[in-house]
Amino acid sequence: MSPAVYSVRRQRVALSGIRLVLAVLGLVGSILAGADAAAAGVGAALGAAVCGLALLTDRRWLLLRTPSAASLPADARRAPLGRAVLSGMVPSTAGVAILAAVSLAFEPLLGAVLAGVLGGMGLVSLASWVEVVLWERRAGVTLFADADVHTRRYVVPAQPPEPDPSASTAPHAPGGSRGT
Repeated sequence: MSPAVYSVRRQRVALSGIRLVLAVLGLVGSILAGADAAAAGVGAALGAAVCGLALLTDRRWLLLRTPSAASLPADARRAPLGRAVLSGMVPSTAGVAILAAVSLAFEPLLGAVLAGVLGGMGLVSLASWVEVVLWERRAGVTLFADADVHTRRYVVPAQPPEPDPSASTAPHAPGGSRGT
């Protein structure tokens, strides 16, 4: 059976956006639910810092072998972005968002801290997106992940950029004349 794959870069940037929007909504929700704005801001900042630090220093990847990437099979089919995003949101993002929403009814300041955790997750996934983009550029490939077996990765050679028909085709020397 052919694998269903998604672009890792697209998944990471979508997850980052969703997590950051949820963080802002959670922070605003905690203030509207009665938390002091300054305290909520500090709580969110602490939640983001602790979460970001925990995620960036997570060493569990050392227990796994270095991930490898095979060539994308010709019969691979594209998984919808929604499926890729959903797989990245469950259980962590969804769980924290639900806890934050529930906490607004009982302890709005806890909602702000949990909003910060979502923000930390969003910032780390944004950093991960940057890391993937830079790696793809260095390697000259595009990275895909299997939607069913999340540890399986595939690469395809990157497509060269389309030439701009309006651009001049004459080569430019570095430090060329600028009206001097």
